[in-house]
Amino acid sequence: MKKKMLAVLLASAMLASLATGCGSSPEAGNAGSESAGSDDSESAAPEESVSSEDAGAEAADASPESGAGAGGQITFPLAETENFSMLCVINGDTPMEEVDAFQYLNEQSNVTFEVNSVPSGDAAEKESLIISSGTYPDVFIFSSLGKDNIDRYGSEGVFIPLEDYIRTYAPNLTALLDERELWPFITAPDGHVYEMPALNSGAELEAGFHIWLNFQWLENLNLEAPKSLEDLHDILTAFKEQDANGNGDANDEIPLSVPDGMGYLLNYLPYFGYNMDGSTRCAAKDGNLVYVPTDDGYKEFLRYFTQLYQEGLLDPASFTQNYDQIAAKGSAGDVLGCFCALASFQFAGREQDEKYQIIDPFEGQDYPLSTGIMHGSMMITDACEKPEILVAWADRLYTEEGGELYWLGVEGRAHVKNEDGTWSWNIGGPIGDDIETIREKGTLKDQTAFPGLQPDLWFTGITDPDESYLIGQRGKMLEWGKLPLPAMSYTAEETETIASLKADLDSYVNQYGAQVITGELDLDASWDDYKSTMETMGAAELYDIYLKAFQEAQ
Repeated sequence: MKKKMLAVLLASAMLASLATGCGSSPEAGNAGSESAGSDDSESAAPEESVSSEDAGAEAADASPESGAGAGGQITFPLAETENFSMLCVINGDTPMEEVDAFQYLNEQSNVTFEVNSVPSGDAAEKESLIISSGTYPDVFIFSSLGKDNIDRYGSEGVFIPLEDYIRTYAPNLTALLDERELWPFITAPDGHVYEMPALNSGAELEAGFHIWLNFQWLENLNLEAPKSLEDLHDILTAFKEQDANGNGDANDEIPLSVPDGMGYLLNYLPYFGYNMDGSTRCAAKDGNLVYVPTDDGYKEFLRYFTQLYQEGLLDPASFTQNYDQIAAKGSAGDVLGCFCALASFQFAGREQDEKYQIIDPFEGQDYPLSTGIMHGSMMITDACEKPEILVAWADRLYTEEGGELYWLGVEGRAHVKNEDGTWSWNIGGPIGDDIETIREKGTLKDQTAFPGLQPDLWFTGITDPDESYLIGQRGKMLEWGKLPLPAMSYTAEETETIASLKADLDSYVNQYGAQVITGELDLDASWDDYKSTMETMGAAELYDIYLKAFQEAQ
């Protein structure tokens, strides 16, 4: 259920100006970056490319709906069937080759695939083994690899450079990357591009995980929305002591609860003045780069949650419960006052989700914004003999109609369009009897981060009341949105260093935070030792790499 819900929750609002990457991890921020391409892979690139203007003229017929279109010199459906091999990470239980929208796209293209569908839980290990074996498929879809490793494997010749192919055979994607100035965020340090990304829009441009507060409880207690951390503390205290849900039992309210301990609590950092990038755990403050876990302000962040824990305002189960357990707890009754999630219905249930609103940042604070890029959506390997066909095939999803197929599935099967310009999931139709089933079996979006565009219709025509409410709530956060960091790149050697240092450092940061908050360690007595241990583990070396990349990106 968790995997399905995380995919379901990428819903959004108003179309606004764009900016940086989303994470499906519970920590706010984006993905990383890395290096280049071999002589063999470079020689495979087309020698000529069409201009953006020429390419744009060919894009008009490139939608899957029409069944024919041009990407560079390639028109679909192909005159002869082309077959490729694919490794595809999936979120649900339905193999990609059985997904209705995938079948439709390929039928309209006259392209077939031998698909190896890998569950997301096994993806990292299996992809690593496949790459190490040297026998890999033509294309990776929704890889578990972050940008750093995508660029590294590109530099080693596993993934081929795509920038010339994109400009020649993907006029729709080229126009979007030019218009939104996103090329730097998908370009490796060597100047090559090794991926075709998924591109989100509107409220999908903010970081994703939010702090939801029970505004019905505020109304019950005649309280106002918090404008400071002190206000939030006082509100949580009132939730605990004043029978906030009004059922006569003053002891069944849980003021604040999260799953996965520090993994979710770190999403509260914007309210402590840190517009943190979740991948690097760095933030820009007054033009300077700060490594948040060793900054003095982070110590006060830990002190705040330690106080909440001591006063019974932070649920002790926050460090032991998983996603499903908090969701069961919240949906079973009106008991949750505040939590961190992609959407309120994720933990409160669809019957109670509109009681919750996202807490606005406090005065002078920024909120993490993303580029809208989802890295790892599509990489082509050096095993592929006709990469131009795959590039043109994927480019069909970077149009409004292609985006509708990607996000909504086939019209008349997964969704239906209404006379008033809205659309609805086709519940009881040929795909399934409930929304979750339709999205998993009928759309590319619920299955995976496919290359393609989020369509305007997702925002303007949605009729699902829960998704519509989420769109409004997430959309309002764009007012405070700001990119945490510029597009930062690293050499192959730096990427390897980051990978080796970051895993242990992140783990230790989470462990220490949990020990302090739960009272196992005293914050003031242990802070210097903590910082010393971080230095011994390589925090300074890691920061120096980030600082160099940050300064070069200015």
